[in-house]
Amino acid sequence: MGMSLPVDLKTGARSVPRVTSPPAAIDSRAEGSNAKIPPVARIGLIGPVLPFRGGIAQHTTMLHRALSNRCRLVTISLCVSPLRYLHPGKSRLEPGYETHREPGVHYDLDPINPVQWLKACRRLLESGVEVVVIPWWTVFWAPCAWFMTRFLGKRGIETVFLCHNVYPHESTIRKKILSRWVLKEGRLFVVHSQGESVKLRNIRPHVRVAVHPHPVYAHFPVPTNPKPRRAGLELLFFGFVSAYKGQDILLQAMDSLSREDVFLTVAGKWLLKDTTIKERALSMPHVEVLDRYLSEEEVGELFTRCDAVVLPYLSATATGVIPVAYHFRKPVIASDIPGIRALVSDGVTGKLAPPGRPEALAESIRTFLRNRPAMEEPIARAAATMTWDSLAQCILDLIGEPRR
Repeated sequence: MGMSLPVDLKTGARSVPRVTSPPAAIDSRAEGSNAKIPPVARIGLIGPVLPFRGGIAQHTTMLHRALSNRCRLVTISLCVSPLRYLHPGKSRLEPGYETHREPGVHYDLDPINPVQWLKACRRLLESGVEVVVIPWWTVFWAPCAWFMTRFLGKRGIETVFLCHNVYPHESTIRKKILSRWVLKEGRLFVVHSQGESVKLRNIRPHVRVAVHPHPVYAHFPVPTNPKPRRAGLELLFFGFVSAYKGQDILLQAMDSLSREDVFLTVAGKWLLKDTTIKERALSMPHVEVLDRYLSEEEVGELFTRCDAVVLPYLSATATGVIPVAYHFRKPVIASDIPGIRALVSDGVTGKLAPPGRPEALAESIRTFLRNRPAMEEPIARAAATMTWDSLAQCILDLIGEPRR
């Protein structure tokens, strides 16, 4: 199997040329303009980066590196770890990166200390930034993001919200109110799916929104000693286990496949309050549960061994799991919902099934087991459009559009 060479997460070094073409299927520019921002522009980036762990920190780290090649960038990360709410589990740091400090990053921001918010804003003002990019994914970030956006906006500095989720997964009314409170301060937005663009326009009908697919994570290593296989079809569910991800649907599907040559690994920290679902998974002989945050090496081993990644989500905005699967050239068996449908082409890069229907998911898995199509080349083509360079350029294009 062909495999793209990994990127070192600590240094950013890579062994293959970067692909900088914009995505073909999803427009990577804001509506109505091809304008480019001048290369001398100063931009601020605020958010968690390495050594903090989790997908958001990895995302912001990769974006920091891509933007650094295109503008004068001032990046501010956390000076203390956020609360457990942000990073469930014991450690807040990426395994193996505890002493790492990303070059060009100021570790100044305490997300729960207003004095530090003001200090970070003053650093940005003194650096002469013209625009600040702020990731948005959780209401824990709301007071800090709101203050910084308002403070900087009154001094002529525009904010670009990079929305991983407009509303948090499994939102309450309070969380939606807080999200709207913050996002109403912005006029420029980048999202990873068309569905999130629609949600933004329901809040702010006249804002400028750029849609760009979640880039591929290419830093996970390829193992030298692959894990042993246990079945003819190895399936992998990867990521935090939350209610909206349909774990109960997946287990019901696996029940109906108990006589088939299929094995499932569920890898990721369990956040479900209902312990009966985990107990059920642990009792199933053809299911393995890894309830913990996994190192890069473990992630590489699991994705290399699996034949397909399975995502039985009941809802989704966008997901970083599909880009990881595409890095390892693995097809995705998933729910046919907007946030996934935009990235998974049924029968080309994976298999889609109606959400919430165990029998339909089981049939998709059974079909894949009996007649496994060759999907490596289509997946490679899709991955080539999902790059950090094109996301960085998407942001610059959005900033460079004429003001209305």
